[in-house]
Amino acid sequence: MQTRFRDWWRRMVREDRGTLVRMLLVGALGVGLLAFSGLGTKSTQATHGPPPETSTLSGQEQLVAAQLRTILEAIPRVGTVSVAVTLDRTIQSQYVTSTQGLTTPSSSPVVVSNAGGDAVVPLDQIGPLVAGVVVVAPAATNPNIRSELAQAVETLLQAQPYQVLILPN
Repeated sequence: MQTRFRDWWRRMVREDRGTLVRMLLVGALGVGLLAFSGLGTKSTQATHGPPPETSTLSGQEQLVAAQLRTILEAIPRVGTVSVAVTLDRTIQSQYVTSTQGLTTPSSSPVVVSNAGGDAVVPLDQIGPLVAGVVVVAPAATNPNIRSELAQAVETLLQAQPYQVLILPN
């Protein structure tokens, strides 16, 4: 076995230097790619729940209002709108525990470790509870547009009709 390798190596060095150089360059490129493959990638650690800046009730109200305003302004003939949203509760995350499946105050969530770090195993996320929505739009003088706006808000936020108020300027 050693003699075959020696013979092959001698032949490569003496007769086929171009192939040997190409093989070494490809090998070095492969090692380099493997060594630097993790640079510039984000951590794979899972994050759950709202972003830090919207962790408060008022922050989530502002976020929901901004998203709702963008959607309502995309409805034909509506134009600009102002939106105010009041929430009764923030987004709540539930996590799997090793005992009964749901997180309780006395249990701890299941944590999975991987190359990117530790991650909590999510079970469910309960959305915010809407208390009321006020939409002010110049086009709301038209009853058809007012109805479309109310229906859009009720559908998007799963709100009841008595929780939605549409007013003209």
